[in-house]
Amino acid sequence: MCIGDASCCTASYDEITNQCLLSSLCYPETVISNSGKYILNRYKVAKETCTVKSAKPHDCADIVCNYGSGIYDIYPSTTYPIRVYCDMTGSKWTVIQRRVSHFVNFYRSWVDYKFGFGNLAWNFWLGNDDIHTIVNSRSYMIRFDLEDWAGNVRYAEYETFSIGDESSNYILSLDNYDGDAGDITGDSGTAEIGGQPFSTYDRDNANYIPSFGQSCADQHGGAWWYNKCGLANLNGYYYYNPTGGYIVNAIYWQPFNGGQPLKSVSMKIRFKNAE
Repeated sequence: MCIGDASCCTASYDEITNQCLLSSLCYPETVISNSGKYILNRYKVAKETCTVKSAKPHDCADIVCNYGSGIYDIYPSTTYPIRVYCDMTGSKWTVIQRRVSHFVNFYRSWVDYKFGFGNLAWNFWLGNDDIHTIVNSRSYMIRFDLEDWAGNVRYAEYETFSIGDESSNYILSLDNYDGDAGDITGDSGTAEIGGQPFSTYDRDNANYIPSFGQSCADQHGGAWWYNKCGLANLNGYYYYNPTGGYIVNAIYWQPFNGGQPLKSVSMKIRFKNAE
């Protein structure tokens, strides 16, 4: 199937759903798990090796040799490169989070979210330290891509996005909404997440205890910039093909579909002045 498709670099096979998915991802990390694997089309990778770069890219928007969406090294810091997944369809976006299946646990500690986890070719959180390093020296916007189990696709973009360093508990700046998914910034009296610190189950910075007596991170099964637990929970538990309505610890975006569990989500950032 992959060889017969001109745009295909890899194919993924899921042993639970028995489905094969073609992809333009040319530089995947090896993935072998209980659920499936990536199969590399080595001929295409060898053929598309990039040998000339004008400079070390700060983020995906700076990459000169563009061979499609995939894994690249960027250099926002002078001390070390950061390996990221670049969405090169249309604008060049640096992906900082993706959820497409339940095979990676996102109910994790502060340290895990600090350094990142998962696999860039599958489900992952890039890491709060690396996200801060990327956005620290430029002005960035962020895009959320969302899909529910009925096949509805929505997006939300915010013209202003940044997070502080660990000493600020990765405090969030998020403003100036555009899109069709609905705005999650709320207002200062209910669910405003701009100016909120990041919280995990082992470091609660939300200063709010729901009626269940747990922290927002505990109750929602994930980690986020919680304020009164918030209108979104993109690091919650992945429910495979759910049939009910709102589930408190699921992956949800409340204004989109009333908080019903989502099938796939991604968060990606772009330098404001990038073409």
